Parts: sequence; C-alpha cells; structure tokens
Amino acid sequence: MPVIRQLSAAALLLLTPPTLAADELEFYRDVYPFLKGNCISCHNKTTTKADLNMETPELMIKGGESGPSLIPGKASESLIVQASLHTNDMEMPPPNNKSGAVNLTPEQIEILKRWIDQGAKSTKPEERAVTLQSFAASIDPIYCLAISKDGRYAACGRSNRIYVYDLATRQLVAQVGDGAEKNGAAHRALVQSLAFSPDGTRLASGSFREVKIWKLQLTKPTLETPSSSSRPASPDWIQKISATSKRTVLTSAISEDGKLVALGYEDGSVGLWDAAALKPIHELRGSLSSRKRLAELEWTLAAQNLEQSFQKSEIARIEAQDKALDVLLGKAKDAMAAMAKVLPEKQKALPPATEAKVAAQKAVDELSSKLKDKKDEAIEKELKAAQDKLITATMAEVSALAAISAAESNIQDAQDDLQRITASKAANAKAISAANASIATAKALEEKATAELAALKQSLTKPGPKPIAISFSNDNLRVAAMLEDGTLRVWAAATGLPIEESPARATTATLTVTPDGTFIATETTSQTVGTPPHWNLERKIHTQGLFADRVNALRFSPDGKTLATGGGELSRSGDIHLFEVASGKITQTWKEKHSDTVLCLDFSPDGKKLASGAADKTARVTEIASGKPLNLLEGHTHHVTGIAFRSDGRVLATSGADGTVVTWDMLSGERKKKIEGWSKEVTSLQFIGATNQIITSAGDNRVRIVTDEGTEVRNIADLPDYMQAAVSTPDGSTLVAGGEDSQLRLWDSTGKVLAAFAEK
Repeated sequence: MPVIRQLSAAALLLLTPPTLAADELEFYRDVYPFLKGNCISCHNKTTTKADLNMETPELMIKGGESGPSLIPGKASESLIVQASLHTNDMEMPPPNNKSGAVNLTPEQIEILKRWIDQGAKSTKPEERAVTLQSFAASIDPIYCLAISKDGRYAACGRSNRIYVYDLATRQLVAQVGDGAEKNGAAHRALVQSLAFSPDGTRLASGSFREVKIWKLQLTKPTLETPSSSSRPASPDWIQKISATSKRTVLTSAISEDGKLVALGYEDGSVGLWDAAALKPIHELRGSLSSRKRLAELEWTLAAQNLEQSFQKSEIARIEAQDKALDVLLGKAKDAMAAMAKVLPEKQKALPPATEAKVAAQKAVDELSSKLKDKKDEAIEKELKAAQDKLITATMAEVSALAAISAAESNIQDAQDDLQRITASKAANAKAISAANASIATAKALEEKATAELAALKQSLTKPGPKPIAISFSNDNLRVAAMLEDGTLRVWAAATGLPIEESPARATTATLTVTPDGTFIATETTSQTVGTPPHWNLERKIHTQGLFADRVNALRFSPDGKTLATGGGELSRSGDIHLFEVASGKITQTWKEKHSDTVLCLDFSPDGKKLASGAADKTARVTEIASGKPLNLLEGHTHHVTGIAFRSDGRVLATSGADGTVVTWDMLSGERKKKIEGWSKEVTSLQFIGATNQIITSAGDNRVRIVTDEGTEVRNIADLPDYMQAAVSTPDGSTLVAGGEDSQLRLWDSTGKVLAAFAEK
C-alpha cells in the first residue's frame, strides 16, 4: 500500500505515549496529546476563548485576557498549572463544558509542570510514516457526483474509484483509474469531489491532498476480423409490423436476446419495437447536430422564460413600491396644502405681536429714563409691570416667528418629499419601461426559438436518406443504421437518442459489430463508430503543502480554462486555490477564505465571481480578478454543504446541514427565501438547466426538487439509504442520485425509476 507523510501531531503522538522516564520532555510528544482534547479544543485558532490560543508553547507564553498562560521555568506561577489544579479561583476545563474536556490527571499535571520547569521548550511535529490500508468492501458510499453539461455522462466516486455512466444508453462505460494506483483505483484515499469541464472533455477529481484531471479519449482501435452483423427479423414478424404500422420495411435486425427488433423504413426512419408485445418503443430519427440544436433551443426557451418571470416579478415589486410612494405622495401634498392654509394665519399674527413688543419696549424705555433722574417707588413698580409686559410681548413675537418658521419648514420638507417621491416614481417608470423592453426582447427570442424548435421537430418527421443496413450492439444497448447517403448513425436503445455518427461517404451495404461493441460499415471503404470512451490521467496536482487535507470541492469556470478547488484544515481554515487547466499552474490562492474547511464551490455564469460554502456556516462570494470579497451570506446554523448560481446569476442557492435551503438575491445581497421541509441534512443541490428549479439530496432518504421560491415540484421519498449527492441533466429529463448504499439511481422527470447501478 502507498505510504504518505504528513505533519499531523494528533496522529503522530498516539504512536509515542508520554513517559515520565524521559529526561527531556517534548511538547508534541509528551504534552500536546492531553492538552489537545481537554484544553486546545476551546483555546485554538478558530475558537480562541478568553483570547487564548494553546496550540503552541509560543502562543501560551503570549497568553490571552489574563496574561501569559505559562512562564518558562516557573510551573507553580503558570496559570495553566494553577487552572489545572483548580487553585486561585480557577477551574479548567470548566464543568459541563460542550467540548467534552475533562480534568487533567495527576500524572498529566506532573508532566506539564516538569515540562514548564525544564523551560517549556518548543519542538517541531515529528514526521511519521502513515500507511493507508486497503478499503473494506463495505466502504463504498457515493459521496460525489458530476454530470456533463450535455447530459450525456454521469460520474460518481465510490471509495477510491471513479465510475462513468452513459445516461443515453444507461450503462457503465468507464472506470477511471490511475496506473500508479493499485487495482485500477483513481486515488489512494476516498474520492471527495468530481467535476466535468463545460465541454465534457475533462473530468477533475479531488481526494486527500491531491487533485487529478482526466482527459476524454475516443481513439478508435484497428480491427482485424469483424463479426457478422445482427440477424434480420423473421419475414412473418416484419409482415405483422408492416400491417400494424402500414409502413414499408427496407431492412431489419433483431437483438441478440431476441427482445428488440429494429426496422428501417422507406421514409428514412428506424423503428425500435418490443418483439414479444409487438409494440413500438422509439422512433429513431435525427442526428447529433439536430440533437445538439434541440438542446440549445430548449435551453433558450427556459432561459427566456426565466427572464420574463424575473422581469415580471420586478415590475410587480416596483408597482407595489409605487403604491407605497403614492401614499407618501398624497401625504406630502396634504401636508403642503395644510401648511399653505395655515401659513397666512401665522404670518397675519406676527405684525400685531411685533407692534405689541415695540410698544412694550417703548414703555420700558420711557420709565427707565424717568428713574435716571430720581428714585420713585411708584415708577419702579410701573417699570416692573412694563418689563413683564415686554417679556410677554417678546415671547408672543418669538412664538409667532416660530410658528411661521415651522410652517415654512413643513412646506419645504413636503416639497423635498414631493421631489424625492416624484424622482423615485420617474426612476421606477424607467425601470418598468426597461423591464417591459426586456420582456419584449425575451418574448421575441422565445417565439423565435419556439418556431425554430417546431420547424426542427417537423423536419425530423420528413423523409430522409433510407436505411440500407441495421445492427444491434452485442449488449443490445445501441442500434446502428447505415443510410443510403453513406452516413453511419448510432442511437441509444434505452432513450432513442442519437449518440454517434460518421459523416456521409460512398454508399456502403454491410454493417457489422465487433466484440468490443464497435460498428463497422463497409463496401469499398470502412467507417467505424461506437468505440467506448476512456478518461486518461492528464495531470496530477499534489504539490507538497498545497492542500492541507481533503479536496472537498471542485468546479471548472464557464470557459473551462480555470479549475477552482476548495478544502482546508478541519476546524481551522478554509482554503481555495485556482489553477490554469491547460498547464496545471496555480494562479490564485485564497488562504483562510473561511474559518473552517470549504465544502462547495460554484462560478457565476459570467465567470467573474466564485461562491463558496464552508463548515463555518457561511457562504461567501468573491470577485475572481481581484480576490475582493463581495458578499458574506449568513443564514445557516450548520455546515454549508452545497452552493449553486442560477443560470442568470441573479440568485444563489445554498444547502445546509441544518436541513434547509436558502436562496439569496444577488442584486441586493439579501436573503430571498429560507426553504424548509427536510428532517435531516441537505447534502447537495444544483439548479436544473436554465430554470428556477433546484434538485437536492438529503440525509432523510429523499431526492427533492423545489423552486427558488420554495414551492415543491417533486419529492422522491423512501429511498433505502442516506443520499449524499443528486444532479440533473440540463433539460430535467433524467435525475441522478447516490448515497451510502453505493447505488447510483436514475429517474425521469416524473420520478419514475429508470435504472439503478451497483458497484461492479
């Protein structure tokens, strides 16, 4: 088994228990083991209670709120010893603590004291060889899933292996393995994360301290002697079908197990029939290009529908805001009218008040002048009365002025409010006009796509090149037809989807299938299609010290040029790295982006932002070019397990171990909706195509689809075990999920079971 080396002090020290017999005690060997669970669990980098970190001797000497926790050479004076002995009103760890810490034993305290008296010397964690043992047969849960953007392939990790399934043919097509690993494994440790590149040509996988990138290869082998083609259906059977379908059959083939019959019709189509029931299963038409265009048009329809829904909701929001503004506008106008009515009365009251004050002042001045010449008690008494009258008159004038000022101020405030409200309504009118314009544009695009889609579907029903030879693959999962224009086309029997083709050449008349499933059409030249896909190791990223622990999250940028990885040291840090896919060169490192390990990542649709979720209960959105934090999203009470942008980038969804999904408005940065209804952890989520629907997996044995507003669309319940991951094809036609029981399950959009795959 491979051997790795790591600086994990906790694991290393279990190999060498502390001993009192040692002349020179060492921190990591003798002291750290009993401090880790009983002291450092609360006093560490992440949970620094009392501002004290006890992870190293240097940090303990630095101390916290109460000063240094240890003094080298003076154990009896060190707070850590006093707290362990419960002296000086200190008791550590405290009783009934949440970390499960217990009091140090007398032997441990003695070791602690001796180490401090010896100088509390710091040592480096000693490297130890760690041998990874073989996985038990029962350790094969599916922790991660990935689906190619075209919906063709789904990959899952089981134990340290990677399996790739063809969703069109519903079969296992590849087990991705590294020749340097034993027994065809992809990694030495568990596969923790998977991601397909946007073009589907690369698959990235993450494990313990490493990432591997696998490249899709479709090399066609050189074939010696092809086997004979599939045998044709019996004339009696064809006669029955011809009578039923009223169509002329040109060529036919029956599957090896005799359950399926493929018929080539004069109109250029191929019919797939149930041989026993005489019932049609699929009408095989179309090419890879037509299938791709159908998918593009369906995406466009969904995207434009989403755009119209968003703009309509914006109009509704703005109109509701306008109603509130109208109320405020009415109040402002009423205030202006009321003050305009009151102001003249207030202004009319000022002149008499001013005249009364002037008269009172004059009387006071005259009486004061008389008292300058002689003292007279009568005049003094009269002066006192005049002064009182002046005070009253002055106050009356001040009151009149204040009333006028208040009325004028109220009018000005109302006018300002009126201007602000009018400006807001004008801005809203522009916003509504812009929203209506966006709706009109989206509707025009929707109508254009609808028309093109209808025309494309109609064209598929029109007569085309006639099939001149038909064959089943050896596993009966694919049907190939040689057309009269020289085109060789292959469909998936399970879904009726075109999956491969060779362009038109000289007309050929013989179609054979080889033991490895390759179809060969021959006459004067040969054409080969159907070679199984392979993913070969292109690059391994495992630079020493780059990944602190497991790589829990992987995501390719929308242009496929950048790969983002998320991980970190559990309970200590959450790190994100960005790599150039073509070279494997690291382009950015965001150390400690989170305070706990990163569990999920997603790029915004424009590729300018990266969203991350972590075990620190938060989600963050970061601007990639600058590394600048844009949003800190706090809405979960437990690990953030999944994160995904909606196709328009306006909404971000997060799932949590608290049993909720939260959607976030990326325009405002505020929470949009908290969606509940799960009884256990929601383990993953993904938006389905260009819709507002979200597929989720959870520990309550359900795969559930909800909208970003919280409406439940589908609930696949009573699954046999804890579901760890779920994904969907872009069109929502196939749902895929896996969990603890190692079964990869497929459903259609209604929740009907399509297939289930166990580890082989």
